[in-house]
Amino acid sequence: MAADLTPMDRPAGHSIPLRNTPERYGIVAQALHWLIAALVAVQFVLGVKAHGLPLGLERLILLARHKSLGLTLFALVMLRLAWRMYSPPPPWSSQAPLRTAARLSHGLLYALLLAMPIAGWLLSSASNLTVSWFGLFSLPDLVAPDRRLAHWLLLTHQTMAWLLLAVVVIHTGAAFWHHRILKDNVLTRMLPFTRRARRSGRPP
Repeated sequence: MAADLTPMDRPAGHSIPLRNTPERYGIVAQALHWLIAALVAVQFVLGVKAHGLPLGLERLILLARHKSLGLTLFALVMLRLAWRMYSPPPPWSSQAPLRTAARLSHGLLYALLLAMPIAGWLLSSASNLTVSWFGLFSLPDLVAPDRRLAHWLLLTHQTMAWLLLAVVVIHTGAAFWHHRILKDNVLTRMLPFTRRARRSGRPP
Protein backbone atom coordinates (compact mmCIF):
# COMPACT_ATOMS: atom_id res chain seq x y z
CA MET A 1 0.00 0.00 0.00
CA ALA A 2 2.79 2.45 0.93
CA ALA A 3 4.46 1.96 -2.44
CA ASP A 4 1.30 3.17 -4.17
CA LEU A 5 1.19 6.48 -2.30
CA THR A 6 2.39 9.66 -3.98
CA PRO A 7 4.66 12.14 -2.14
CA MET A 8 1.55 14.24 -1.40
CA ASP A 9 -0.11 11.26 0.29
CA ARG A 10 2.88 9.86 2.17
CA PRO A 11 3.29 11.29 5.69
CA ALA A 12 6.70 12.41 6.88
CA GLY A 13 7.19 11.00 10.39
CA HIS A 14 3.94 11.66 12.22
CA SER A 15 2.80 14.55 9.99
CA ILE A 16 -0.63 14.43 8.38
CA PRO A 17 -0.66 13.77 4.62
CA LEU A 18 -1.96 16.53 2.39
CA ARG A 19 -4.48 14.34 0.59
CA ASN A 20 -6.84 11.72 1.99
CA THR A 21 -5.56 8.17 2.36
CA PRO A 22 -7.46 4.89 2.81
CA GLU A 23 -6.90 5.22 6.58
CA ARG A 24 -7.51 8.88 7.35
CA TYR A 25 -8.40 12.34 6.05
CA GLY A 26 -5.57 14.56 4.86
CA ILE A 27 -4.72 17.97 6.27
CA VAL A 28 -6.75 19.85 3.63
CA ALA A 29 -9.96 17.91 4.33
CA GLN A 30 -9.40 18.22 8.08
CA ALA A 31 -8.78 21.97 7.89
CA LEU A 32 -11.90 22.54 5.79
CA HIS A 33 -14.00 20.29 8.04
CA TRP A 34 -13.10 22.07 11.29
CA LEU A 35 -13.18 25.55 9.76
CA ILE A 36 -16.68 24.90 8.39
CA ALA A 37 -17.76 23.47 11.75
CA ALA A 38 -16.48 26.56 13.57
CA LEU A 39 -18.21 28.92 11.14
CA VAL A 40 -21.50 27.02 11.48
CA ALA A 41 -21.33 27.50 15.26
CA VAL A 42 -20.54 31.21 14.89
CA GLN A 43 -23.33 31.64 12.34
CA PHE A 44 -25.88 30.04 14.63
CA VAL A 45 -24.89 32.30 17.53
CA LEU A 46 -24.98 35.43 15.34
CA GLY A 47 -28.33 34.49 13.85
CA VAL A 48 -29.98 33.83 17.21
CA LYS A 49 -28.50 36.98 18.75
CA ALA A 50 -29.54 39.19 15.83
CA HIS A 51 -33.06 37.74 15.84
CA GLY A 52 -33.46 38.74 19.48
CA LEU A 53 -32.44 42.36 18.93
CA PRO A 54 -34.81 45.22 18.03
CA LEU A 55 -34.40 47.00 14.72
CA GLY A 56 -31.37 49.21 14.95
CA LEU A 57 -27.69 49.61 14.19
CA GLU A 58 -26.49 46.70 16.35
CA ARG A 59 -28.83 44.27 14.62
CA LEU A 60 -27.80 45.51 11.17
CA ILE A 61 -24.13 45.08 12.05
CA LEU A 62 -24.68 41.52 13.28
CA LEU A 63 -26.72 40.65 10.20
CA ALA A 64 -24.02 42.11 7.94
CA ARG A 65 -21.43 39.87 9.61
CA HIS A 66 -23.83 36.94 9.40
CA LYS A 67 -24.23 37.46 5.64
CA SER A 68 -20.49 37.86 5.05
CA LEU A 69 -19.71 34.68 6.98
CA GLY A 70 -22.55 32.93 5.16
CA LEU A 71 -20.93 33.71 1.81
CA THR A 72 -17.59 32.53 3.18
CA LEU A 73 -19.18 29.32 4.41
CA PHE A 74 -20.80 28.72 1.03
CA ALA A 75 -17.43 29.12 -0.72
CA LEU A 76 -15.69 26.80 1.74
CA VAL A 77 -18.34 24.10 1.30
CA MET A 78 -17.97 24.33 -2.47
CA LEU A 79 -14.19 24.07 -2.05
CA ARG A 80 -14.57 21.04 0.19
CA LEU A 81 -16.85 19.33 -2.33
CA ALA A 82 -14.29 20.04 -5.07
CA TRP A 83 -11.49 18.66 -2.90
CA ARG A 84 -13.64 15.62 -2.10
CA MET A 85 -13.89 14.89 -5.82
CA TYR A 86 -10.14 15.39 -6.28
CA SER A 87 -9.17 13.41 -3.17
CA PRO A 88 -11.87 10.84 -2.26
CA PRO A 89 -12.48 10.28 1.46
CA PRO A 90 -11.55 7.06 3.28
CA PRO A 91 -13.90 4.12 2.60
CA TRP A 92 -17.34 4.01 4.16
CA SER A 93 -18.30 1.32 6.68
CA SER A 94 -18.62 -2.16 5.24
CA GLN A 95 -22.00 -2.54 6.97
CA ALA A 96 -24.75 -1.52 4.57
CA PRO A 97 -27.03 0.23 7.15
CA LEU A 98 -24.13 2.30 8.52
CA ARG A 99 -22.89 3.12 5.04
CA THR A 100 -26.37 4.26 3.95
CA ALA A 101 -26.89 6.33 7.11
CA ALA A 102 -23.50 8.03 6.67
CA ARG A 103 -24.18 8.90 3.05
CA LEU A 104 -27.64 10.28 3.85
CA SER A 105 -26.38 12.39 6.77
CA HIS A 106 -23.47 13.78 4.77
CA GLY A 107 -25.73 14.52 1.82
CA LEU A 108 -28.21 16.35 4.05
CA LEU A 109 -25.41 18.33 5.70
CA TYR A 110 -23.99 19.50 2.38
CA ALA A 111 -27.47 20.29 1.02
CA LEU A 112 -28.32 22.45 4.05
CA LEU A 113 -24.93 24.18 4.07
CA LEU A 114 -25.41 25.17 0.43
CA ALA A 115 -29.13 25.96 0.59
CA MET A 116 -29.04 28.18 3.66
CA PRO A 117 -26.80 30.93 2.21
CA ILE A 118 -28.93 31.00 -0.92
CA ALA A 119 -32.10 31.26 1.18
CA GLY A 120 -30.47 34.06 3.18
CA TRP A 121 -29.54 35.88 -0.02
CA LEU A 122 -33.12 35.57 -1.25
CA LEU A 123 -34.39 36.76 2.13
CA SER A 124 -32.20 39.85 2.02
CA SER A 125 -33.31 40.66 -1.51
CA ALA A 126 -36.99 40.26 -0.61
CA SER A 127 -36.39 42.45 2.47
CA ASN A 128 -34.74 45.15 0.31
CA LEU A 129 -31.42 44.67 2.11
CA THR A 130 -27.99 44.49 0.52
CA VAL A 131 -25.81 41.39 0.70
CA SER A 132 -22.11 42.25 0.77
CA TRP A 133 -18.94 40.40 1.62
CA PHE A 134 -17.29 42.35 4.45
CA GLY A 135 -18.05 45.56 2.56
CA LEU A 136 -15.65 44.68 -0.26
CA PHE A 137 -18.33 43.91 -2.85
CA SER A 138 -22.09 43.53 -3.02
CA LEU A 139 -24.22 40.85 -4.61
CA PRO A 140 -27.13 41.67 -6.91
CA ASP A 141 -30.68 41.19 -5.71
CA LEU A 142 -32.21 37.87 -6.69
CA VAL A 143 -35.84 38.98 -6.28
CA ALA A 144 -37.74 42.24 -5.97
CA PRO A 145 -38.67 43.49 -2.48
CA ASP A 146 -41.71 41.57 -1.24
CA ARG A 147 -42.73 41.59 2.43
CA ARG A 148 -44.82 38.43 2.21
CA LEU A 149 -42.08 36.52 0.40
CA ALA A 150 -39.55 37.79 2.94
CA HIS A 151 -41.69 36.40 5.75
CA TRP A 152 -41.79 32.91 4.22
CA LEU A 153 -38.10 33.00 3.38
CA LEU A 154 -37.30 33.93 6.98
CA LEU A 155 -39.30 30.93 8.21
CA THR A 156 -37.54 28.72 5.68
CA HIS A 157 -34.10 30.00 6.70
CA GLN A 158 -34.84 29.51 10.39
CA THR A 159 -36.26 26.02 9.84
CA MET A 160 -33.17 24.98 7.91
CA ALA A 161 -30.97 26.39 10.68
CA TRP A 162 -32.65 24.25 13.35
CA LEU A 163 -32.60 21.24 11.04
CA LEU A 164 -28.90 21.77 10.43
CA LEU A 165 -28.31 21.94 14.20
CA ALA A 166 -30.17 18.65 14.65
CA VAL A 167 -28.16 16.94 11.90
CA VAL A 168 -24.89 18.25 13.37
CA VAL A 169 -25.83 16.86 16.79
CA ILE A 170 -26.67 13.48 15.26
CA HIS A 171 -23.47 13.57 13.18
CA THR A 172 -21.38 14.33 16.29
CA GLY A 173 -23.14 11.68 18.36
CA ALA A 174 -22.59 9.10 15.63
CA ALA A 175 -18.86 9.90 15.54
CA PHE A 176 -18.54 9.30 19.30
CA TRP A 177 -20.68 6.16 19.00
CA HIS A 178 -18.23 4.81 16.44
CA HIS A 179 -15.34 5.77 18.71
CA ARG A 180 -16.69 4.42 22.00
CA ILE A 181 -18.94 1.52 20.98
CA LEU A 182 -17.66 0.25 17.64
CA LYS A 183 -14.09 1.29 18.49
CA ASP A 184 -13.19 2.06 14.89
CA ASN A 185 -11.35 5.03 13.39
CA VAL A 186 -14.29 7.10 12.10
CA LEU A 187 -13.61 9.86 14.65
CA THR A 188 -9.83 9.74 14.93
CA ARG A 189 -9.23 9.84 11.18
CA MET A 190 -10.63 13.41 11.19
CA LEU A 191 -8.62 14.54 14.23
CA PRO A 192 -5.38 16.41 13.46
CA PHE A 193 -3.58 15.45 16.68
CA THR A 194 -3.75 11.67 16.44
CA ARG A 195 -0.57 10.06 15.21
CA ARG A 196 -2.40 7.36 13.31
CA ALA A 197 -5.99 6.27 12.84
CA ARG A 198 -7.32 3.63 15.18
CA ARG A 199 -7.64 0.25 13.62
CA SER A 200 -10.51 -2.17 14.02
CA GLY A 201 -11.68 -5.43 12.57
CA ARG A 202 -13.96 -3.64 10.07
CA PRO A 203 -13.18 -0.93 7.51
CA PRO A 204 -14.12 2.68 8.50
